[in-house]
Amino acid sequence: MRERMLFLYARNRPPEDLEETARTRSLLDILLEKFDIDLLEYCQDSQGDYSRIGSELKVHTINRTTGPERSLLNPLHKLHSRAGLTRTDKNLRSEIAEMCKLNAYSHVFISRGLLGKCIDIVSSLLPDAKIIADAFRMESRHLEAGAVGKRGLSRRYYELNAALTRREERKLLTKSSLLLTASGWDALSFKALSFADAGKVHVVPQSVHLRDYSYHEPVSKENGVVLHWYMHTSQGKNAALIFHRKIYPLIKAKVPDCRCFIAGGDGEIHPEVLALSKEDPSVVIVQEGEDVNVYIRKARAVVGLLREGCGGQLKILEAWALRTPVVTSLKGSEELNCQPGRNILLASTMGEMAEQVAGLLQTPEHGSIIADAAYRTLLADYEADIVKAKVLKLV
Repeated sequence: MRERMLFLYARNRPPEDLEETARTRSLLDILLEKFDIDLLEYCQDSQGDYSRIGSELKVHTINRTTGPERSLLNPLHKLHSRAGLTRTDKNLRSEIAEMCKLNAYSHVFISRGLLGKCIDIVSSLLPDAKIIADAFRMESRHLEAGAVGKRGLSRRYYELNAALTRREERKLLTKSSLLLTASGWDALSFKALSFADAGKVHVVPQSVHLRDYSYHEPVSKENGVVLHWYMHTSQGKNAALIFHRKIYPLIKAKVPDCRCFIAGGDGEIHPEVLALSKEDPSVVIVQEGEDVNVYIRKARAVVGLLREGCGGQLKILEAWALRTPVVTSLKGSEELNCQPGRNILLASTMGEMAEQVAGLLQTPEHGSIIADAAYRTLLADYEADIVKAKVLKLV
């Protein structure tokens, strides 16, 4: 007989959390292989679309109440509100308590958006349940990085938020039975919070199904570069505009026949990005409904994440699956198991970005070596069946 799990999930997070949403849905599908699940959605609109609703998956929805967060520091900067350690309202608390009374849950999964308050509720109501916390990213580490270069009160507030968040993260580690992160760096940072609880921390990275990217016919590469991220967000739009205005001209100066293919991560593209194809005939917009994988396979380079909130990591993995080399920033690579110059190319300035991309267009054999190494890394660490087996073994 299958055990029953309570799965707590905050949907309708901000646009920059689209990659987190994809990760949570992937983990839900994996856990359904082993558990019957009661999914409690905390959201602002109607119930999400789940294909496996039935005896193995029951969905309950609680509408999120709107209103300002009661945090002294939130008005001073917005980072703490994204830390995932957010408040919950009375309706959510009551619903969790009622579900725990009616069902015997052996396991509870808490997504990042509900970790802060829910882990206290769950640990008090179900003291014997195994709590799985998906911390995804270690927010205090990103807050500490944000303090670099700041001065005066701004720096102190970043540092104070990092300290407060680190205290919450230590509590998560203490109260959870299993804590998942998306990268090795975050896992090491969590382990450093409590050596006694370090064994609870495990890396469960983003993953892709290779079968979704398999092609039997050979492909002829062309002098094209693909931008593939969430183009409807402000971050995605700004990254695309900066690339076209500051980086692309430098590439064209070295490779005049280069073309730039722009695809939205979810089919949507901001009007300002759409307008680029009218200004520049070498810019091609991949239309909704077209297979962007075809363009990625034919291109000699994919430009990865330029700014946080573009959904870059998953898009980099997709490029690896299609055997196309990736050029990205240090920010875009920090959560990946990568070796610069071997399976990925990094650039810290716009000039370096242009130079790396142009180099791939001018020396295709170099791109093939990078792409092959990236594909082998994908097979070892990020293929969906590998990640699925790891998760099921952990739980």
